Amino acid sequence: MEGEYPWYTLVTAAEPLAQGDILHSVPFISPAGDLRGDSRVDCEEYDVIVMSQSCDLIEQKVDSVILSSIFSLDEHITEIARSDSKKAVVRTKNKLRKGEMIAYHLLDRCTVPGHESGYIFVDLKNPRSLPLEFVQRLAAGLPYRVRLCPPYREQLSQAFARVFMRVGLPSTIPEFTE
Repeated sequence: MEGEYPWYTLVTAAEPLAQGDILHSVPFISPAGDLRGDSRVDCEEYDVIVMSQSCDLIEQKVDSVILSSIFSLDEHITEIARSDSKKAVVRTKNKLRKGEMIAYHLLDRCTVPGHESGYIFVDLKNPRSLPLEFVQRLAAGLPYRVRLCPPYREQLSQAFARVFMRVGLPSTIPEFTE
């Protein structure tokens, strides 16, 4: 089944920017001061995946691109498990695998030659954006980039939507006992 539905493909710089494209070391500027006349800023780099819809990017229906940070599961699992105990780590990995952690989405290992990686997870709760032209220039400056393939790209998009479409109700229907 893996060969039939690969998780990733490699695209060239000539390919237009699309949902599911992975970009490494993307710079983001954020305020560093106390916002009372202090105009210092920090610049941090993140590995990201493009979350904006491909049709909006290609047809330039948007001015900015929604991006979500991606992280190595092995390097960051103890942070999201909030423990370094083996039991907690395994439990958290399986919760991620089943989609039970609404803030994160797990992606499979990348086996594209020259672009191999372990499992990665997407931080869905803290999306960022950058101007469309800037991200297009970044992508065009790379000889190749990894792209998440369907249906995994659509699954990621659905997970992203779930983070923002939740509705908290003041009361719920009680659990049935009979």
